[in-house]
Amino acid sequence: MAEADHKILSAEIKLGSQYYFYMETQTALAVPDEDNCIVVYSSIQAPEYAESTISRCLGIPEHNVCVITRRVGGGFGGKAMKAIPVATACALAAYNLRRPVRMYMNRKTDMKTTGGRHPMEVTYNVGFKEDGKITALHLDILINAGIGTDISPIIPLFMVGAIKKYDWGAFSFDIKVCRTNHSSKSAMRGPGEVQGTFISEAVIEHVASVLSMDVDSFNMCNKWRQRGISRVPIVHEVLLRSNPGKVSILGDGSVAVEVGGIELGQGLWTKVKQMTAFSLSAIKCDGMGDFLDKIRIIQANTLSLIQEGLTAGSTTSECSCEAVRICCNILVERLTRIKENLQEQMGSVEWGILILEVEVNLLTGQTTILQSDIIYDCGQSLNPAVDLGQIEGAFVQGIGFFMLEEYLSNSDGLVIPEGTWTYKIPTIETIPRQFNVEIMNSGHHKKRLLSSKASGEPPLLLAVLVHCATRAVIKEAGKQLLRWKGLNESDSTFQLEVPATMSIVKKLQCLL
Repeated sequence: MAEADHKILSAEIKLGSQYYFYMETQTALAVPDEDNCIVVYSSIQAPEYAESTISRCLGIPEHNVCVITRRVGGGFGGKAMKAIPVATACALAAYNLRRPVRMYMNRKTDMKTTGGRHPMEVTYNVGFKEDGKITALHLDILINAGIGTDISPIIPLFMVGAIKKYDWGAFSFDIKVCRTNHSSKSAMRGPGEVQGTFISEAVIEHVASVLSMDVDSFNMCNKWRQRGISRVPIVHEVLLRSNPGKVSILGDGSVAVEVGGIELGQGLWTKVKQMTAFSLSAIKCDGMGDFLDKIRIIQANTLSLIQEGLTAGSTTSECSCEAVRICCNILVERLTRIKENLQEQMGSVEWGILILEVEVNLLTGQTTILQSDIIYDCGQSLNPAVDLGQIEGAFVQGIGFFMLEEYLSNSDGLVIPEGTWTYKIPTIETIPRQFNVEIMNSGHHKKRLLSSKASGEPPLLLAVLVHCATRAVIKEAGKQLLRWKGLNESDSTFQLEVPATMSIVKKLQCLL
């Protein structure tokens, strides 16, 4: 900090929460079984965790508890830990009453209890030279974890990884995870990384603002509509988890496949099915036809396939595919020997960058995303159609966090929104008018599973550009107003809240 020509001291950033808004709310069905056993059908991202918790709650061995998850109607992290209390309560009632018990939450209850993304308050000090080179950055971050621990202790780890995408010189931080009277917060798509990416860009833009580094010609000619454009890099570290798989070839040649990953709508089953067909096609037998039709993916069952772990972090599809590929390779090796023996005896048996443009109505505060162009490196995509959907969905969910979704709590810590009347998620009117996504095939990667790259969470980080571009518009509009008044343009420094809703943009524009 001593080497800096300029310093910004005690600048503040506030980041709000975000609700998962999956299509299917928390739900479970528990059915008592013979031999003091119980079967629980749960919409959960981690069946193994539910099995362990139910076992301890009922006082029975884990082999007496079977948790089955066929699919989940959207998770985004909200059905990792938050689904466990629902499944456990359901199991407890069914176990004591000796009759099936089903539980589900309506949207109002789900929004009030599930938690969501971690709100944060950030104070930073940054030193930089005249040419813009940053020499030191110190962050004081308070993370609102709510009433329970959940996964909150690991959020700082993910945040720091995302913040360190830039060379800050002397970098230091003090991160505190705080217990509050809010509902317990949990993992949500890109946990910590989304906030870390925004903090990085907010600091960079603050430095650029002080040094007066930008302008846009369109805004000089338009009075009530202003545009902004922004470009930022993202860094997203993915963690590989062990994941089991089992492939069974039945008597009629059909194939049953079990994997530890849960289908959440991210296309995991599709990718696994394709990998199975691709790997087993090496057998090259006559009559295989459309092999995909002969493959079925079996629902997750904690007693059939153990150590399933957690479906999260954008890599479960790839890990599941790798497990299946290993299984198939073993089967191919065995079947090839059988095929050769039969031939001898009876003949032939045959895995981002974004440029974005926004327009802001200075009278109403409405922000319109005119065009977004995403080029995303998927390595060698296992399924481009599935990955394309993941990229688009993650980016749109990021727009919700940075621009629309106010997941507020009152003084008692209770969640205020109760549904779509008071909680606004992205719609056809708020996504980019021209939404261009190109998947780039970067070739073979020896250290990547099947040469593919994650597509579930990293694209969400790109949505910080919408906020950055909107901030650029407001800044330029303020300068233009000063020019009209015949005043000198001052380098106004301001913080645009997250989410930057219409009312916030309009209010900030009036203050500049």
